[in-house]
Amino acid sequence: MRLRILTPGLVVLIALTAAHAVRREYANGKIVEVQERSRDRVLLYQVNTPIMTEDPYVTVSVDVHGTVYEGEFLPHNQELFPDFWKADETVSVRTDKHFMYLKREDGTEAKFLILSKSQAHFAGESH
Repeated sequence: MRLRILTPGLVVLIALTAAHAVRREYANGKIVEVQERSRDRVLLYQVNTPIMTEDPYVTVSVDVHGTVYEGEFLPHNQELFPDFWKADETVSVRTDKHFMYLKREDGTEAKFLILSKSQAHFAGESH
């Protein structure tokens, strides 16, 4: 009888522990640079000739505890990049495996695809 009650309770406890471990907390980061870039995208082909358009996008580099994450802004529904994020500003950052999330002033998140991850190089560092 005890085993019948203990087993489901143990399964629920393990599931809750795993769910809590997956959730990441915010860390303070510093924006290193913000770059506006563009790339060409094929709109359509007309008689075997590509008709191209230029797609602008924004990349942001954020230093979090000595690790610099470079991410590409992923807008939702023609959302514009927030103008209040500039270089040398402190932001709240949450990272997942392939994405980083910067917290806006209103508490919502902006999603970035992580393009690269590297160690920060400081000017006072000797080799």
